[in-house]
Amino acid sequence: MQGRHPHPYTTTPISEVILPKRGKKRGSYSCGRCGVPKKGHVCNFPKNLNPIDNPSPNPDSSLLASPPPVVRPQPPPPMPQRHVLPQLRRALSFDDVDVNDSPGSDDDGEFSDLDNESDLVGSGSGIGTLPSSCLWEVFKRLPPPALLSSARVCKGWSETSRRIWKSAVELRLRVPVNAQIGLVGSVLKKCPGLVKLSLRLESDIDATMLACIAFSCPKLDSMEILMCNSVNRITGDELGRFVAEKRCLTNLKMEGCSNLEGFTLCSTSLSTLSLSDLYCHAKMVFNCPNLKDVSLDFSHQENDTTDLTLMVDGLGRSCPRLQNIHIASIRLTHAVVLALTAANLRGLRMLSLVLGSEITDASVAAIASSYSSLELLDLSGSSISDSGIGMICNIFPETLSKLLLALCPNITSSNIQICFRDYPTQQPVVH
Repeated sequence: MQGRHPHPYTTTPISEVILPKRGKKRGSYSCGRCGVPKKGHVCNFPKNLNPIDNPSPNPDSSLLASPPPVVRPQPPPPMPQRHVLPQLRRALSFDDVDVNDSPGSDDDGEFSDLDNESDLVGSGSGIGTLPSSCLWEVFKRLPPPALLSSARVCKGWSETSRRIWKSAVELRLRVPVNAQIGLVGSVLKKCPGLVKLSLRLESDIDATMLACIAFSCPKLDSMEILMCNSVNRITGDELGRFVAEKRCLTNLKMEGCSNLEGFTLCSTSLSTLSLSDLYCHAKMVFNCPNLKDVSLDFSHQENDTTDLTLMVDGLGRSCPRLQNIHIASIRLTHAVVLALTAANLRGLRMLSLVLGSEITDASVAAIASSYSSLELLDLSGSSISDSGIGMICNIFPETLSKLLLALCPNITSSNIQICFRDYPTQQPVVH
């Protein structure tokens, strides 16, 4: 009888089953002197130091081993500080029509500190870089469309273009026919310090444009709106509200004012006002105590019902500092001249009453008695005769420097020759 055989699963010792077999012990991958990984490492410690023993696999001994020293990398040297262009306030003038029309105040005195500028502005590739001072001089002579396009070239050009727009204080812009209000608004938004604005409009204008200008140009001092085959739809109430809100506005010129109807202008800062193409205004009130120059050009239509006598009377009462007056209308009469002389404007130096066919020698006598210090007198289109010219030459022998008498049918050429001979200081102009 055979003996009992052991169970096959008990022939192998338990220690050999549970404990895995250890292979050949491999060397350390760290430096024996400083503990930094060996790959690509050049040790700076001297070789006579005792190498650091490899950490023992025993967890207890690993807790007692001191950590290897760590060599901290040196910080990179500081980058040279980039020189920033100064925030120069310039009276820049941009003209969409004529690129060569640059402002006369672009002298080199204010940019002398940029001559030694070492900053280079370019696309970043090192090719085509340009000193920032030269780029500034080039960009400030570009018209608005070219300046907007140059901002899309690279980051450096975009930053220079932004500074040009920000430093602009004068802008002349032509608005094409199909342009939207957003185009003008986006351009004006780039010029927060804009002081002088001139718009040549080929598209119609309404109160939305005025609101855009009032919002985008808080420091606006002078505004000029020129119409080019377009319609001005601004009403008198809208213009009066704009003038009242712009407390720093001193100069206003607007063409195509046929839709104003009645208006009231109240401003303590306005000193120069020019409105053209006025037609059928029932009420015109000028409450501008500091107004010095006024130019009102009315329509030449026969059915114009504007009451010029009432307008001139109110103008003389509310604007006592007037120095230059220009009124062009076929409805000018002797009554208008009497209302003007009754205002007794002591500072009046220039008087222009054009196209008044009912202005006679009596009107000349009234003007001469009230305003004997005139330097310029324009009575073109009137009905004065040679006797009226004689009164002018006798009363204004020294002060009057220019006399305009175009389109006056009652004046003879012989009397004009006498004026040239006896009063050489005067410059009569007769057509």
